[in-house]
Amino acid sequence: MRFASLGSGSEGNALVVESGGAAPPIRILIDCGFGPARARQRLERLGLAPRDLHAIFVTHEHGDHLGGAARLARTAGNPLHNTRGTVAAGLRE
Repeated sequence: MRFASLGSGSEGNALVVESGGAAPPIRILIDCGFGPARARQRLERLGLAPRDLHAIFVTHEHGDHLGGAARLARTAGNPLHNTRGTVAAGLRE
C-alpha cells in the first residue's frame, strides 16, 4: 500500500491511497480541497492523472477538504463518495 499527500493546509488537503497487491493498483483520492487544475498538477508529480483514480472520498464538508472534489470527479468521471454531513451541508461544485 502506498500513500502520497498532494498537500495539506488551509488552501487544500488531498491524499492518494494506492493498493499494493492489485494489478492494476486501486487508487482513491481522499478529500480534494484543490480545484481540478491544481489537483491535476499535483497528481502529475506522482505520475498520475485524474482518470487513474478509481474514486474520490470526501471526509467532511470543510472547504479545504471539499473544494474541487465534485468538479474533479465530474470532469474525470470518478465516483464521488461523501459523508451524510457533507450531503446535508450541500455538496457544492
